[in-house]
Amino acid sequence: MRFFEIISILLAFVVIINLSIRKFLRRETLLLIFINIIFTIIHLIIEGYRWQMIPLYFLLGLFVFIKNKEFRLSISLVLIMTWLLAILLPFLIPIISLSNPTGSFNIGSKIYDWTDSSRVELFTNDPLDFRNIVVQFWYPSKEHHISSPLPYLDHMKFRSKAIGDRVGLPSFMLSHLALVKTNSYHNSSPSKGSFPLIIFSHGLGGMRTQNTILMEELASNGYIVVAMDHAFDANTTVFPTLNSDGNLKFADYRSAIPEGTSDSLWLKIRNNQLDTRISDIFFILQKLDKKETLISESIDFTKIGVVGHSFGGATAVLSAMSNERIKAVVALDGWFVPFALLDNETQLNVPFLYIGQERWDSWNEKRHLHYLDLLIKQSTAVAYHISVKGAKHYDFADVPLFSPIAPIIGLTGFPNGKQIVRIVNSTTLQFFNKYLKNNLNYNFSTPSLPTISVRNNQQSYP
Repeated sequence: MRFFEIISILLAFVVIINLSIRKFLRRETLLLIFINIIFTIIHLIIEGYRWQMIPLYFLLGLFVFIKNKEFRLSISLVLIMTWLLAILLPFLIPIISLSNPTGSFNIGSKIYDWTDSSRVELFTNDPLDFRNIVVQFWYPSKEHHISSPLPYLDHMKFRSKAIGDRVGLPSFMLSHLALVKTNSYHNSSPSKGSFPLIIFSHGLGGMRTQNTILMEELASNGYIVVAMDHAFDANTTVFPTLNSDGNLKFADYRSAIPEGTSDSLWLKIRNNQLDTRISDIFFILQKLDKKETLISESIDFTKIGVVGHSFGGATAVLSAMSNERIKAVVALDGWFVPFALLDNETQLNVPFLYIGQERWDSWNEKRHLHYLDLLIKQSTAVAYHISVKGAKHYDFADVPLFSPIAPIIGLTGFPNGKQIVRIVNSTTLQFFNKYLKNNLNYNFSTPSLPTISVRNNQQSYP
């Protein structure tokens, strides 16, 4: 909870105790209620409203309602239950504070709206609609900041319902995400130097900010990171530029395939989507090559890595197979079922790290594991397969940190959210340090926890 929320809840508890002892409202109790209301108003002005605090607001209304009434046991129970709810809801669904990155650099961020005029949009029927994506950079910054950091999610008016539909929650339960702040500062000046480039690709229904903690960890340690919303593959893409009517343009999620679709058609659709995603990545590289942004001047184009979650993992792997400029690949619980159209002789020729859950509950587990094993066996460079026991698909994004009830409702699986995020992010950082920065001190063949198993194709791989 935030500072003024804590003060208001503590004051409410003092009022309840005071009423319980004195039975009637007296001058000092009225003063406490007045102070409680003042601090709550300050909370609303400075920290902002959130629905989890509704029990506290209701409690203050009850204080006013009973001001001329005898304080009976029934009233006491109502106040105590309301106060307990005022504590419980903010605990179960908190406004999280993102962990401080471990690196020495401050973090800047820039957001661009880029259109590829060479590609007609796959997901619409308009021949004049060209591929449009939102691109966000995180990069080492030389500035110390006095302004407010960027929010974790922008434009929650558009996003809350779409995200809620994705995770099975009503939209109002996600409105507080607009209050979550990152460690990144908009338009901050880049640090001087030459830094490796990491490109991030989200999964189906994901978004560019879903692994913000990883982006900031990499940027603070001397990487330039870029992530895009793959328009119509992303949960919701909100473009920063306005339409001709003055309204924000946005792209909804359109990548779902109807049930009953034949395997051959399903694979064709998914591979068309993969082609579009891979082209998004290559388009970003082309834009950066033109050095149209100040960030481009700080990129070491001989050291490029790609990381992706779920379908983004498949996107990352195929991008590396198609572009020799990419020197290292990480798949965060990558989903490889769409690889069925690949030739069995297809090889990955750069270092590869797959870190994911031990078992898949659905999405054709056998086919996925078959193509993962085949990919690792046929890789000509070193390839690691790290399994995390107990983890689920969304454990490999920032999701575990957003609520302690995430494992209870089945959204995540690993019991310690902070630990799984730290494992994923530190392992990814060390992998890129080793294969893009030639830091040879990290041993990926040694599990860091009993819940982790490691296999690689340099040893016997079953």
